[in-house]
Order: sequence, then C-alpha cells, then structure tokens
Amino acid sequence: MGTLLNKFAAVAGTMMVAAIGLVTPTMAQAQDVPKSDGSTIRMMASPFGSQSFIPFTIKKFGLDQKYGFKLEAIPYSDVKAVNAAIQGGAAEIAVFDWNSVALMRNAGVDVIGVAPFLTYASSIVAPIDSRIKGITDLKGTKFGTFSRTSVDWIMMAAAAKRKYNMDLAASLELQEGAPPLLRGALEQGRLDATLMYSSIAPDMLATGKFKNVFTVRDMLGDLGLPLSPYLLIATTETYAKAHPANVKAFVAAYKEVVDLLKSNDEIWTEQGANMKLSPEALKFYRDEIRADIIQSFNEKTNDTLKETCNILLETAGPQALGMSKVPDVLITTEYQ
Repeated sequence: MGTLLNKFAAVAGTMMVAAIGLVTPTMAQAQDVPKSDGSTIRMMASPFGSQSFIPFTIKKFGLDQKYGFKLEAIPYSDVKAVNAAIQGGAAEIAVFDWNSVALMRNAGVDVIGVAPFLTYASSIVAPIDSRIKGITDLKGTKFGTFSRTSVDWIMMAAAAKRKYNMDLAASLELQEGAPPLLRGALEQGRLDATLMYSSIAPDMLATGKFKNVFTVRDMLGDLGLPLSPYLLIATTETYAKAHPANVKAFVAAYKEVVDLLKSNDEIWTEQGANMKLSPEALKFYRDEIRADIIQSFNEKTNDTLKETCNILLETAGPQALGMSKVPDVLITTEYQ
C-alpha cells in the first residue's frame, strides 16, 4: 500500500510540475502586456483614408480595453487641424509623414514618431494599353502630380536623377491638380499617367481601364535605400515622457492591428463598405496596404529617414522640402 501511495505521489508531483511549466509562460506573457494608466487616448484619424483602419480595428477587437485605455477617434478633413490638435494638446496621437515631423521639429515642436505606419503607398497609374512600364518611359509624356513639392514627386525625380541621370521635370509636361481632377484628366486622355493616392487608385484599377505601372515604394530601391516608413504614428515627447505607459499600450495595440490587417479579411470588408469601395476595388486596396504597412521600427530607421531626406535635398533643394537640414531625431524605438 505504501509503495502504491509513493508511486501516486511521484506521478502527482510530476503532473504538478508539468502543469506549472504550462501555466508559467502564459502568466509571464500576461504580465508582459503593456497597460496604460486608464486614460482616454485621442487619435486624429481621417474616417475615409488608410489610417481609418487603425481606430476601426482597435475598436472592433477591443484592443484599447485589452491594453487599458479608451480610444477616442477624432475625424478631420484638414491636415492643419491635425497639426493644431497635436501641438495644442487636443489629441495625443496622429499620423504624419516624416517630412511634416521634420518640419515641426525644426520649428521647435517636440513631435516624435513612436511607430511606423505605411511606406510610400502612392502609385503611378496609366491607361491599361499604355506603353509606359517604368520611370524612363515617362519622357515626353503629360504627367500628373498632386504637387511639385510632394515627397512622392520628389522621390520620383531623385530616383530618375540618381539611377538614370534623367532630369524628370524637364523630360515631361508636368500638371498639378487634386487627385479627383487628375483622375478625370487621365480618363479624358489629357494625361498619359499620373501619381495617385492609394485610397483612390484601387477604384480606378477595378474598372479595368487602368493599370498600376509602379509604386513610389519602388523608388527606394532605385535610390539604394531599404524599406522605410513614409507615414509615422506620432505624439509629442512631452506627452510620451509624462505618460510612457499610455504610449507603450497604444503601440502594442497597433502591432496587433497590423497582424489583423494582414490576416483578417472581414476587417477590410466592413471598413471597405464604410469607405464605399466596391468589392473589386477593395481587393486592390487591401493587397496594396498589406504590402505597404510596417509594424515596427528597426535600429536603422532613423538613419534611413535622414539619408532619404538628404538625398531629396540634393535633388530638389531646400525650398521644395521646406527645410535645409533634417533633424537628428525623427523617431524613437523606446515605446516598442
């Protein structure tokens, strides 16, 4: 009897150790989940662009509750409103392109990128039967852009100069206009190709009348640069230092957003309907954003952004970028 009891005790002890081994990592993982201080985090987010998927996904899956904060999405239609909200403390989180972050930091505003969002997502769209296949084929064409000072256009010009010794602006007839006007001009044959936002191009491609010739993202390779973000999720250093737990919690939630956007089609169907994208356009849009979204900074991101800016300064000059020198720091990995 004693022998049986001893054997039973030994087996029970082994099972207990095994159970502890199973439970302990889970408990450790739970302890590692960043938690905010319970505050409301206000995010400026356009309800119709790619950034709308961030608050939509956080709310849909309760990621704000998981990480201990309450997310309040503040819609806007004017980029100036975003700048004012962040600088004035009316919002804690916003999405900016790196050029805007650089300009604000040069002006003494302590905005800082705490997570990446998208790389260069705009594309060059042309009629389906166009002969245009690459940047050198744009010579002699009528080409559309949102602005001569947009980073997208400057990236194209820099890539043409560096890789092909081609003065892109002098090689074509450049026309500026708002994206809907550029689309109309392309449909009417008054343009041969145009830069187009990632939120508008899919609807054009879905008609079957247009093709995506290449993306601005492709220019990174032509410039000898690694993949890097164009859009940054940002806050102010003042807020981040006062509420580091909140920033870490938001960034952790954003990382889950990226995983979900890459794997869950339901999110795209629901928010695509809110954006009034057709099923055909939604597929183009989903696949493009999945290719463009970035989850985390790496140790070289800040240097890459500075190098990108310096290359563009050499090509376009300080007037186009609005600055003559890029700040030493644009992003931080502290909250990842």
